[in-house]
Amino acid sequence: MQVKWIFLDTKEELRDAAALFLKNWNADTSFLIKSSGTTGLPQMHAFYKTQLTHSAQASNAAFQLNEHTRALLCLPLGSVGGLMLLARSVVGNFELLLQLPSSRPLQNLNQKIDFIALVPTQLQQSLHHDLDKLKAISKILVGGGQISSELIAACQNAQLEVWQSYGMTETLSHVALRKVSPIEEPSFKALPGIHFSCSNDCLNISYPQLQKEPIATKDIVELQDPTHFTWLGRADNAINSGGFKVLPEVLEQQLEKYFEAAFFISSLPDQKWGDIVTIVIEANEAPTFPDFAKLGFKPAEIPKKYALTPRFERTETHKIKRKEVLQSLSNAHWRPI
Repeated sequence: MQVKWIFLDTKEELRDAAALFLKNWNADTSFLIKSSGTTGLPQMHAFYKTQLTHSAQASNAAFQLNEHTRALLCLPLGSVGGLMLLARSVVGNFELLLQLPSSRPLQNLNQKIDFIALVPTQLQQSLHHDLDKLKAISKILVGGGQISSELIAACQNAQLEVWQSYGMTETLSHVALRKVSPIEEPSFKALPGIHFSCSNDCLNISYPQLQKEPIATKDIVELQDPTHFTWLGRADNAINSGGFKVLPEVLEQQLEKYFEAAFFISSLPDQKWGDIVTIVIEANEAPTFPDFAKLGFKPAEIPKKYALTPRFERTETHKIKRKEVLQSLSNAHWRPI
């Protein structure tokens, strides 16, 4: 099979991973993809060429990727995002530039590209260091983590066309998209043929071309209709504080502009509250905390303690490994706010 692939890195690991993809594609054998492990232990998932083809066709149609497109692959080829960009290039017969992942994927890029898939850290670094190159890209897809409102505002100020993806390894990349720049849409919209429902406020994904049974997730959403939803947070991160359900992701979005360092919301057991809300910050010194009550936080939502750690452990797509970070903390790390 002839592919339009150009390797920008000379490292053999990149060529070997791409060659293995082609070997499996031509032999029509299964593809094994490991989940990121941010919400539990990493798991291996097996998919077949027909499933990859359908997912690639849906994505190519959504972004109008065809034989006239040139795209850049700067995600790990072992991740679902990297593997599916290979599949999209084969199915769509478009030119694909390949390089090893880095926080600044556009730094040494001299060719003009039409499409790029990034994680939020790569987008942030590209906005800061390589804005002119970023502005020359027609469509930018961001996945692998939440996009801060500050990052969205920066994209809008630069008049970039940016789409946020919703998906996971189990769904073979994105099953829904939300445009966030230059105009931010409030909800994710399903790709054709995919429908959503809810059980206990958590999203279920009906994707018959991929799996016969609906895929149950732990994502808490507000469902507008069978093809639109607003993402609120993760059920396995939810905190029961004084009988109130607190979603860390909602608080994080409200607090992000008050912290320069990376942080996340967590919890600790407490005799009075059952669990109290806490903040873990990637820093050596404590920040100045805002007045949470003046921000409209309910008593159960107000963080009661914080912990500092110099470096968060992250996945290869730069997601914070919350569980591992929390396990590294002792009682001595926690201080009252």
